[in-house]
Formats: sequence, C-alpha cells, structure tokens
Amino acid sequence: MAVAKVGEIAVGYELHGPLGGEPVLLLGGTSMPREVWAMMQLPALVEAGYRVAVVDPRGTGESAAPSGPYSIAGLAEDTAGLLEHLGWSNVRVMGLSQGGFVVELLAVTRPELVRAAVLLGCAGATTAYQRAWFSAMRALFAAGPVPQEFFVAENLMNALPVYVLRDDDAQVQGWAELIGAKPWDTVGDRGQYLACIEWLLEVDHAERWPQIAQPVLVLALEHDLMFPPRAGRVAATAMPNALFTEITGHAHGGAIEAGDQITPVVLDFFAGC
Repeated sequence: MAVAKVGEIAVGYELHGPLGGEPVLLLGGTSMPREVWAMMQLPALVEAGYRVAVVDPRGTGESAAPSGPYSIAGLAEDTAGLLEHLGWSNVRVMGLSQGGFVVELLAVTRPELVRAAVLLGCAGATTAYQRAWFSAMRALFAAGPVPQEFFVAENLMNALPVYVLRDDDAQVQGWAELIGAKPWDTVGDRGQYLACIEWLLEVDHAERWPQIAQPVLVLALEHDLMFPPRAGRVAATAMPNALFTEITGHAHGGAIEAGDQITPVVLDFFAGC
C-alpha cells in the first residue's frame, strides 16, 4: 500500500501487476475499501498483464477522511491528482456504483486521462425510486447520527435480489454479518454518502452522456433497484461510442458475486480499446 499527497488529501492506493503493463484504474462504490477488488476483477486483470491501481477514495480505508462536504467533483479531482502522481494518462478505468460517477465526470472533464471506461452498476438517469430513497437518506443524515443497523439494512436491500431477501435467510444473514463488521457513520462514510446523494438528486446526468467520446462499456445488473438496466440502456444509447450488457440474475451486490459474467466481458472490452 502507498499514499499519494493530492492537494491537501492523502490518497491510499495499491499497484498490482507487471511494471510494463498498460495501466488500469479501479474505483469502487460508496465507502468501499480497495481490498474488495481482490474478490472482483483485479486478479484477472493482473493475469492479463495490466498494471492495476486500486484506490481508497477520500473518506475510505487508508485515505484521509476530512470533514465534509464531499462531492463527486472533488473525488474526481482526487482521482486525477493520483493519476498525475503515478504519471499515468490515457488509462483504462472501471468504476463501480459511485466510482462510476467519478469515471463519467473524468471522461468529460479530463478526457486525456481516460482511454476507455467500464461503468458497472451506475449509469442512468435518477429513477423515481432513487429520488424517494435518497431524499429520505438525506433527511436522515440531517437529523443526526445514523445507527449501524440502518446501514446494514440499507446495504442488504440494495445488494440482494428481492427473492433472496425473501427466501434465503442463510445468505441474507451472511451478508448482514459481513456488512455489520464495518463501523458505519464515520466522518468519511457520511461524506461519501452525501456526495452520492447530491449527485443523484442534484445533477442532470443526461446532458453529459453525449460528451463522453471514449469507448464505454455500460454494465447493468438485472435486479438492481438503484441502477436498473432500463436506465443503463438509455445512458449507453446517448453516448457516442458505448456498448451495453445486462448481467442476469443479480442485484447491486452482484457486482461482487457475478464475476463469471462480468470479468470476461471487461477483459474483452479492454483488449479491444
């Protein structure tokens, strides 16, 4: 693990793979530590010969967690600063959930840094469900401390398909224990969540999509309540050079579980860029 000083922020990251490999940057979701990528696409990308950076965004893991507010624009500036620190440009980038918001913004504001982008579980206009849910979350955060139990329930609801939540108590309990092992509502968590909420409730996403000229792979998960396939298809259609793929049988947490579907598609896409 290394730490880069980016402006006033210390950004934690790790590099994997051969020194001469073409660079790939992986950006995770809200409050997601970089280690999770080891259960996802990191091993396959390293095996394919890429030099891969996995990052702890501001407020997460080994990165600094200053008091808020955080914003997606600020997280994008942190990411651009890290790439400059590494001496990287024209990079293949993959973003999951909130990490995909950062990738979208970087592709427009710093196009020289982004060679190609994978947007996993993140693309699309804000849905009516998202507006209701994230408006409630914003009100909850404004009211004071948020209990640990809320974060466990919130992550469960969005991570797993409804049929698993309803019928598979063992799987739900396993996820609940995993989620609950992390302390929530830290300064960093709050900053991360509020950045996500602002992006989803205050930003017009559609006006940005036609400006993303790089090759883009939009991946949507069949049962994702937050970022449904219908929204991802619309976003991909509006981008000049985008492909769309639906990952079947999974909700938002399938980004971790569905490697057998996701990883080959990502490797093929990056190989062609």
